[in-house]
Amino acid sequence: MELYIYNKALALQNVMDTYGSLRWVRRYSECGEFELHCPFTVENILLLAQDNVIRKNDSDEVGYIGYRNIKKDEEGKENLIVKGKLGEGYLNRRIIWGTEILNTTYELAMRALVDKNCINPTDADRIIETLILGDLGNFAGNVNFQVSYQNLLKTIEALCMEAELGNRVRFDKSLKKLKFEIFQGLDRTSSQTVNPQCIFSKEFDNILDQEYTDSIMDFKNVVLVGGIGEDADRRLVTVGSGSGLERFEVFNDQKGLSNMVNNVAMTEAEYNALLASKGNETLTDTKKVQTFENGINLNSNLRYKTDFDLGDIVTCLSRKWGIAIDSRINEIEEVYEESGMEINIVFGKEMPRTIAQKIKLL
Repeated sequence: MELYIYNKALALQNVMDTYGSLRWVRRYSECGEFELHCPFTVENILLLAQDNVIRKNDSDEVGYIGYRNIKKDEEGKENLIVKGKLGEGYLNRRIIWGTEILNTTYELAMRALVDKNCINPTDADRIIETLILGDLGNFAGNVNFQVSYQNLLKTIEALCMEAELGNRVRFDKSLKKLKFEIFQGLDRTSSQTVNPQCIFSKEFDNILDQEYTDSIMDFKNVVLVGGIGEDADRRLVTVGSGSGLERFEVFNDQKGLSNMVNNVAMTEAEYNALLASKGNETLTDTKKVQTFENGINLNSNLRYKTDFDLGDIVTCLSRKWGIAIDSRINEIEEVYEESGMEINIVFGKEMPRTIAQKIKLL
């Protein structure tokens, strides 16, 4: 795997084809990362400078260098370890400057936040010269959203997770620019006929082992959101539904969520919609956990980036257990070493990262 190295202005510096290992982690709704190990040389330390940009020759994804470390191995050889974030990480260098109230689609809301804080901000010092907006996907789903002075990347990630959308930054070689865009994985589940289906099952000989988890330990389906006011005057909104033992309640304290915009009070309906959006965020974070863990056989009919890719929804099936679930591919870790390439996959839109299942392509 060849690595193209650019400076932060995206001018090509050199091509690197000799290194110990590369770990490249792609994430659907959150920022990815990379880690490169190579011999320490004067040429490598100059080439792999802070904020230089790395691109694999088989992809338009990029990462920028944010960490370098030199140390000796057990044999006394000096190695250079370089780490960084993928292109979405540039958004971590900005906050949302002021208060934004957005009542539009999730995609347009996120593009507006990036445009106002990175591409066309009122303060020219805040412009990221290499960043532009990519093509509009016109994805459905509306949001009523208020945010003030929060980290831009974390805000984008939260909106993506709520809307089940992905965000990425891709390198446009002709423009020498980085394009921020929202994207959506394909539905490859067994219940649809639009796209080629992707089904992981021992019965199809494309997996080597299988483990199933079903949990409601952290599940909530009714959120009481508390806004401004005290006691009987407190503004309260309920989001979600459930009854009897099927009702799992939680409180979301939003007392700091103001109903004033430019010294003008919102209508009751407008403020309640904002409170409801905070409740929907809580529901996104407290879903049921239902997962399959599969060891995938690479010698089967399933090919990476052809039959499945980041963000796709696929079906995991066990006829013996009588279980089938549809899960999104949320993370793909590519590892390149002298022995070859290895891929690890994290499945499941309904799993917090701490219990996300790992799928290793064998």
